[in-house]
Order: sequence, then C-alpha cells, then structure tokens
Amino acid sequence: MKPNTSTDSAVPANGRLRSCFCLWLAALAVILGLLLHESLFGGKGLVPADAILSFPPWQDAAGPSNFLLSDQFQVFVPQHEFMYQQFWLGHFPLWNPCIDCGVPNLASSQGALLYPINLLLLPVSPFYASGWAAFLKLFLAGWFTMLYLRVLGASNRAAFLSGLVFSLSGFMISWLGHPHVNSAIFLPLFLYLIERMFQNARAGLHWRRLWVGFALAFGCMLLGGHPPTMIHVTLFIGGYFLFRWSKHCRELPWKIPGWWLSALLVGCLLAAPAILPYLEYDHHSSESFSSDGLQRSQMRLPLNALIFYLFPHLSGSPPEGFEETMLRLGIGRALPNFTERTGYVGILPLMFAVFAVVRRRCRLTKFYAAVVVVGLLFVCGMPPLPAILTALPVLHAINPMRLLLVIGFSVAVLAGLGWDEFQRGENRGLKFWVVTGFWTLIGLVLLSYWHTVKPWLPNLDSAHRNFLQPQFAMLAGSMLVSVSLLLKTISQRQALTAAVGLGWIACDLLVFGRGYNPAIPRDRYYPTTPAIAWLKNDPAHFRILGDKYVLLPNTAEIFGLQDVRGCDFTTVRRYEELITGQAGDFSFYKKSTSLPVALPLLSVKYVLSLHMSPPDPSQFELAYSNTIDIYRNRAFQERALAVFDCQVERDPAVILKQVRSGIFDPKRLLWLEENPQPAATSSQIPTSTTATKTAVQITAEQPDQVEIEASLSRPSFLLLLDTYFPGWTATVNGRPTKIYRADYNFRAIALPAGKSAVCFAYRPTSFRLGIAMSSASLLALGTVWFWSRMKKTSTSLIETRLEE
Repeated sequence: MKPNTSTDSAVPANGRLRSCFCLWLAALAVILGLLLHESLFGGKGLVPADAILSFPPWQDAAGPSNFLLSDQFQVFVPQHEFMYQQFWLGHFPLWNPCIDCGVPNLASSQGALLYPINLLLLPVSPFYASGWAAFLKLFLAGWFTMLYLRVLGASNRAAFLSGLVFSLSGFMISWLGHPHVNSAIFLPLFLYLIERMFQNARAGLHWRRLWVGFALAFGCMLLGGHPPTMIHVTLFIGGYFLFRWSKHCRELPWKIPGWWLSALLVGCLLAAPAILPYLEYDHHSSESFSSDGLQRSQMRLPLNALIFYLFPHLSGSPPEGFEETMLRLGIGRALPNFTERTGYVGILPLMFAVFAVVRRRCRLTKFYAAVVVVGLLFVCGMPPLPAILTALPVLHAINPMRLLLVIGFSVAVLAGLGWDEFQRGENRGLKFWVVTGFWTLIGLVLLSYWHTVKPWLPNLDSAHRNFLQPQFAMLAGSMLVSVSLLLKTISQRQALTAAVGLGWIACDLLVFGRGYNPAIPRDRYYPTTPAIAWLKNDPAHFRILGDKYVLLPNTAEIFGLQDVRGCDFTTVRRYEELITGQAGDFSFYKKSTSLPVALPLLSVKYVLSLHMSPPDPSQFELAYSNTIDIYRNRAFQERALAVFDCQVERDPAVILKQVRSGIFDPKRLLWLEENPQPAATSSQIPTSTTATKTAVQITAEQPDQVEIEASLSRPSFLLLLDTYFPGWTATVNGRPTKIYRADYNFRAIALPAGKSAVCFAYRPTSFRLGIAMSSASLLALGTVWFWSRMKKTSTSLIETRLEE
C-alpha cells in the first residue's frame, strides 16, 4: 500500500507477521549468522580473551586479536565465568569475594547479571555463550526495528533495510560485547509500542495492554547494565512520545501520558533487584569522584572524524592495525579510539536517508533529521553544548559521543523510509538530482581532504596504501550501485533492484563488521599455566597480589583465586582509600609501584612478580620461579583472627592514618568507630586466662557465606579481613550478633570465651526489597493484562449481540 508522504507515517501495519515478513526476518538471521559463523558453528568463542595472553604469566608471543576490548576480557568475561562456575555449584552469588577483598556482585551494574539474555545463557560456558548472546542481541535489534518500520507503513524490504543497518551499525558492532548494546536493542521496540498505542487509541481499539509490554521491555532495558545508555534511550523515547503526543493530544484522552509514565515507573520497579543494590553500592563507592575527574561531558569528536562515515577504517582498527594512518596523512591528531569514534551505517543508507528527508517532508522525517543534526552537534561538542551538559545533573557524567547510537538508529529509519520512496517510478528528476548531489558532495569532501593530505602522501608506505585501497573500492562500488539503482528506476526495470541494492548494503556492513569482535579457539581462553596450577594447589584461604600486570586483576577469579586487586567501574570507597590513601581513580589498582602499606590487613600469602627486584627478603621468601616469581609472605595470616584489645575512634580519618602507618599490627589492636557491647570491651577482659587455647579457623566458605570456628581463652573480637558492607549478618552459635566496621574497612564481632560457631552471611535488604517490588509489579501488570483482555472480550460480546 502506498504511503502517504504528507503525514507523519504511512498506513499502519495490522500487527500480524505475514509470511513475507518472516522471510525477510530469516534473511536478517542468515546475514548475522555469516558475521558470527565462527562462534556459532565453528567451535570458537566471541571473546577477546586471547589479549590476556600477552600478559604474564602467559606471555604468549602471538599478539591479541583486539587489545581495545580490555573491559571484556578483564571485567565482564571473568564476572560471567565466576557466575557460571557458581551456578553449577548450586549457588547464585550476591557477593564476589575474589576481588578487592570482596565486593557486591549483582550491584556491579555493568556485569548485567540479571539481564534476560545473560540469565538464559547462564548454564552455558561464557566461551560458547558469547556468540549466541551476540547473535540474539543483533537479531532482536534488527527484528524490533523491522516491526517499527512496518507499523509506520514501510514495505518489508524497507523494514529489512532499516533493521539490517541498525543491527550492523558502528555503535552496535563496536560495543557488541559491552553492556551498551544490552539496552540499545530495546530502542526500536519502545518506538514500535508507542506507535501501536497511538494508532490503536485513534482507532478506538484497546491500547492498555501495549503498556504492559512497554513496562516489561523498559524493565529489561534497565537490567542491561550500562546506565548512560539507559539514560540516552530514555531521553530519546521521551522526546519521541512528546513529539507524537503533540500531534494527537486534542483527539486522544489525556490519561495516555499518565499510562506512559506509569509504565516507566513499573519498569523501574521490575528492575529493582538490580537497581536498588546498585544505588546502595554507588552510595558507598568512589564512582562519583572518579566520574568527576574524567569530565565526560567535555568529550567530543573532532569534525574531521566525520570522514569515518565514509571510510570507517581510514585510520585502521585494533584488529587490523594501521591506526596511525591519519597521523601520517597529517590529520586526526586528536582522535578518540575506534570504539568511541565509529558510527558507520553504510554508504547507500546515507543516500536513502537524504532522499527520505528531501522527498517525504513530513513531521516524522523532520524529527529524525533533527535528531541526526542535533546529535552530531553534541557529539562534536559545538559550543555552548558542552557547557550546558556540564551544568546539568546526571548528564554531566555521561559521554555525549555515545549519542552515535541514536544518530545511527535515526539514519537507519530514514534509510528505510527513503528506500520505499526511491523505488517508486515517480519523481525521476528528484532522484537524479539527489543521487547526483549526494555523490557530488562526497566528491567535494574527498577533494578537500586530498588538498590537505597531498603533501603527506610520501609518508605512506606500500602496506598503508594497500590497506586504504579496498576502502576506496567499497566507496566506488557504492557509487556504481547507486547509479545502477537510479538507471533501473528510470527505465522501469526493477526486478533486480532489491537484490542489488540490499545485497550491496549487506556486503558493505559485513565487511565493516567482520573481525572487530574476534572469535578465538578454546585453547586461548584463559589457559591454566604452571604458576596458576601451583597456586591452586594450596588448600589454605589466602589472597594474592600481582606486580603491576602479572595475572591481571579480575582474571584470578576464573581460577578460583582471590586477589586484593580488582577492576570494576564501581569500587568500595573505603577499600580504595585503604590501598591508596585517597579515592577518585577507576584505575587505582594499576598504578601501584610498591606493596600497599596496609598489606597486613589484606591476608596476602603470595606476591607475584615478573623477575623484577624481589620484595624484602626478611618478609618474603621465593616459593616458585618459572615464567614468573612467586614470593611467600612470611607474616601471612588467614582472614579470620582473634583480637583481644580494641580502641574506639569516631573519626574514620584517624583510623585510616593508623592502619596505613606501616607499623600497624591487626592482631594486637582493633580500631572501631562505635562503642562495642560492654561485655566485649577491653576493660572487662579478665586478667587471668583459662586453659582454653585460642584458635580461629575458617571451616567453610561460599561467596555469600563464611563459617568460622573459634576457641578463645577469654572474651575477644573476631576480625574477618573481608570488606565491610551493608547486608552482611552474623550469628554466634545460632544467635544474631552485631557486625562492627573494624580497621576502617573490615568486619568484626564480639565473641565470648570458649568455643563458638560463627557464620557470616550476605543477605542484603536492597536485593530482598527489590525482589518484593519486582514481584508486586509483575502481579500488577498481570492484573492489567487480564483486565484489559476481559474488557475487550465483554465489548466484543456486546457488539455481537447488538448486531444480532
């Protein structure tokens, strides 16, 4: 059915997936399968974990597939591997004891451990699950976009084009293994549901059940794990809703905005099991200090980076190299990395998007054109936009370059709408001038760059020239295909138009997307080295400390080892201050050039070093030497110990100074920030001891629970050198007891003389409250769904009887 180009959208789709639509959906799946075939069918994993092999103790000579994806192999994959291993042990841990002396597990948002796709694939090894997770994300992104285009009245071919462009756009490919994409895939689904709601409301049909789906989708989006992307998506759909409401507000009931806001609220409640622990963690973390130091609102792309919309690899990429190409050509001296700067959507989709804006001239195309323009202004940091972002709450901590997401999606939508307009036999002259003007503009851009780079061409060797040639070939091929489509349209020979145009776009995007997310063989996925095997053979409860990049932080948890270092985007503030004396650096664990002064509090048994200057021999002895040296701490003590004397100091800064003095001995004195129970104070400790021998031992340990047996000669404190955090409870011989914050960052309880069975358990109120809120929200959504369904059925029966 021919769309009405003078209105916001075309004739709405009827909501039923016809067989033709399913065929195009299958075509999308085939193309994504080609992109990910090695990880889906070849026994490889879509994880850049081979980059870890360039660090000790592996020291593999082969270079990493993509070193830029360090967040994946150093943070996300180890966390998912930890969850996978615990799942098969029968646990779903809320606490992770393997990094930073213990951190909240689910509260670490970017792991997205409650995200539906991650939960679905939890029983599968992250190595094999990675490819299927990537396929599901890209497929859902494309499918939701196709649904949205269909409800706008676009053809199946146009919907396929938009879905293909969005799912394989630069943002989606470069952030595929990060939590950004988890939230990004829901953007077109939200717009589809908004459009369906307005169409149903205008037609007098039931629309409330659509808000049930909206709330569910919004809750899933909030579980995605990347708050900045969530905020960008929420702001975009909010603007879109107001844009559509402004057109229909006079003819539609005013309760519709109320239902929309209610859906957002219910979505937040659905995601409460992740949101509330995150907010609790953020309150006790140094994230705000670290974010302020990064000045994210000031980040921007230089204008010359827009050339990457034509040549995405003009300055190379981490898997391919040649990243200094633009430097050799005298341009691009302040370029962000490839992941941050890439918003590629293909060449022909840009042309179709331009044609949509020129030909349709309706409110919808104007809206998306405005989104592209305004988005580029923010991405490029045009004054005074950075200053405005800096002054705004929340937005001042978000990188505006991530708006490449909404820019890419907007171009994808315009490209689909433009495709339908281009395929019609009318307006031949307009098509000719648009195609001619589009390629003329590209030619002028290339000429201006040529004028700049011509003096620098001698700096390019044959390897760089050979690297650039295929990119120019792709651009030339796009021009030939666009001319071919134009000629077929003019001559009314359109039988092969879809195959040629859509086929070329698919090839263009596949060439762009291939290889950036590497697929590696199983033997390069965190292999166990002799040094790691040696550490695992020690049955004691201990922690390790690597020298700089030896056994990178977080990777130890894959092997069941506990590291005093950790790499995350949220860190317990007190722990960071204990290690460095201050807070506000996401990478504080990387910059230590010496052993922490608070080492006696960290329960470190082994120090891992790369044949550098050995630690103090009076404190450490060499225990293992091969690819790395492993030194044993002579003064090692397990994490649980009895302390008979305490001192109360209400100023945490004083305690921090004491425990970081370098001479502090945690066995001799316990620092508390509040008065303990009178029975356990040092003033009431008897002067004579009994025959009972003092001994403390960890008898059982799980991520969320630590069991300890204590045998004390007199009343004492039990100090557990694990991070203090709300949600931990303790029992002594089955009776609850209070946990004190001790020695600035750790946990202590008061114990009586004699034998005691102690159990520390992590039962955070934030998570339990979140589960209750989520359950109540699901119940409310179910009630609305069935109520609306029953109301629809009743209305249908009444109408039938009236007709009879």
